[in-house]
Amino acid sequence: MFTNLSRQNYKYFIINFLFSSLVLSFIVGNLFINANVLLIIIFSLFFYNKELLNIKINTIDKILIIFFIYILLTGVINNFLYSAEDAAYSNIVLKKTILFFRFLFFYFTIRFLIMKNLINFKFFIIVCSILLIFVCFDIIYQYYFKLDIFGFEIIDPRRISGPFGDELIAGSFIQRFSLISIFLLPIYFKFKNKYLLYTVIFLFLLIFLISLVFSGNRIPMIFFVLSLLGILICERKFWKYILPLLILIPIILATSILLNKNIYYHFGHFKTKAEQIFFIFSKDNIITENEIKNEIENGFKKILFYTVELNGVKYRITNTHVKEFKTGFLAWKKNKFLGGGIKSFRKNCKTIKDANCSNHPHNYFLEILAELGLFGFLIVSYLFLFLFYKTFVKKYLIKSNLNKVEIITPFIFLFFTEIFPIKSTGSFFTTGNATYIFLIMSILVSLAIDKNKIAE
Repeated sequence: MFTNLSRQNYKYFIINFLFSSLVLSFIVGNLFINANVLLIIIFSLFFYNKELLNIKINTIDKILIIFFIYILLTGVINNFLYSAEDAAYSNIVLKKTILFFRFLFFYFTIRFLIMKNLINFKFFIIVCSILLIFVCFDIIYQYYFKLDIFGFEIIDPRRISGPFGDELIAGSFIQRFSLISIFLLPIYFKFKNKYLLYTVIFLFLLIFLISLVFSGNRIPMIFFVLSLLGILICERKFWKYILPLLILIPIILATSILLNKNIYYHFGHFKTKAEQIFFIFSKDNIITENEIKNEIENGFKKILFYTVELNGVKYRITNTHVKEFKTGFLAWKKNKFLGGGIKSFRKNCKTIKDANCSNHPHNYFLEILAELGLFGFLIVSYLFLFLFYKTFVKKYLIKSNLNKVEIITPFIFLFFTEIFPIKSTGSFFTTGNATYIFLIMSILVSLAIDKNKIAE
């Protein structure tokens, strides 16, 4: 693949090595993710300086630039607002705002590399597949032997972390990269025996699903299955790969739940949490005036905060995620139009009476509302909706040339499951999440706009 390293091939090798090692950096940690992102930007500027600076931008690129300019504007405004109250905190908002701009440079760098046919997706798939299989087998190994191959012990018997140590995000990693491996294999690797291809993909899917169950990350597992169902509906040619596994999913889940009490409790508790969300207005959650009076007299005022009112009746919020969502909504109301700036949620949350505050409201869109206000929310929403039209709608609902771009399929479903509006998430502005979002978005936009710029 990288034989006879001339000057040009040497550049090609370095760029693809750094690009493919991004997957590894998600396992190693944020320090390596940041280093990888910066090295991709620096080496690309060094190798292709003038060409990179003269990249042709499209409508989506322009909207993204407007979004980042707006982020800078809110950061500067909030820096002055906070400086009067808390100078140390104002510096944090401005610092985080400036540092976040690395993702704009990262996005355009990947856009340029794909546009110039400099990304070798075949190599990327090989690295991605190897690392996925490694993570999956490490999870399975840790599940049975209580230690992974690096010596990490199980922190929570219901959630296996594998090589991620004390970060319980193994399931998220598998869900984020598995579709790339599964659906690009038959495109970039020609199997002479089609039954061998079916077997390989089926085994990959089976290993990924079992590992997701063992990881205990329920939301990633659900979105992994939903992605498969979505692709099954939209891409009929993948039926032969996916349908057998979808038939086995209930069997695998039932067997795992019956054989392991921790998995049984964990997934059973998920059913309870789902009911708490969907049946929040159940009569069982109604709070009487006597209950409110007794709680206040005993000093437990949080009962008033963790309630929702409908038709004059107060209902108790029993689900943790709904409580966090309410906190995010109230934090947004502190500064409805411009928000408090990046990383301002924790400070603004503390001003909300009786709220339990964390670093973020555990939903991308609520976090954007709270930290960038209504204007920022509208820009992001328009960006994502426009991208949805340019990719999903044009590929599956409108007859267009995009139908011929098979490689785009996994990236469409990965991006829109990542930004699904009503799911519980991490922070939009953290290193890992932002890198993944802008990586997938840059690939998605490039494949949708530059349909022929795909390296093999």
